Amino acid sequence: MNKKVKKAITISVIIVIIIIATVSTFFIVKYFMNKNKIQDASEYYTEDKIQERLDCDNNSKDDLTLKIDGETVVGVIKIPKINYEGLVYEGTSLATLDKGIGHFENSSYLDGNVCLAGHNYTGVWKKLYTLQKGDKITYISFLGTKEYEVDKSIAIDANDWSSLEDTTDNTLTLITCIKNQPSQRLCVQAKEVI
Repeated sequence: MNKKVKKAITISVIIVIIIIATVSTFFIVKYFMNKNKIQDASEYYTEDKIQERLDCDNNSKDDLTLKIDGETVVGVIKIPKINYEGLVYEGTSLATLDKGIGHFENSSYLDGNVCLAGHNYTGVWKKLYTLQKGDKITYISFLGTKEYEVDKSIAIDANDWSSLEDTTDNTLTLITCIKNQPSQRLCVQAKEVI
């Protein structure tokens, strides 16, 4: 092998190493930035701080919630079985769901049926289908924190919105797509642990 070929191979290897290091650094920084946002929201929504904010006169939802990345963050969801922690943003537009979990705007924030949606790819809810009856979920809202246990996990029609109806008991409803089944959605419902 002549010197020119060796030099070209060496330069190519160095370039590949630099690209891998740059991309890895980007994802590591993004991961820790996201962890910090989740931690900040969790701390901001602790019970004592919630009561402080609720005690102030003339509070609206905007006075009680955080703004992160230009979006209203209404809470944090933690699902230990699938090693998932994420911010819950207000709304379910595609732009919102690209950032994390979305809260269905007409559903409850804490009592009754709290309804959330997320994508089933990347790091969002790709393992949601593995949840089984009894698995734990923590939902930290700007109004308080609740612990839930999965009650059921079923496939529903993409146009079936009945699982989003309000309930008298405290329920957490999680909706995501089912891989390669565009007409179906996965619906996981969890009941509050009392």
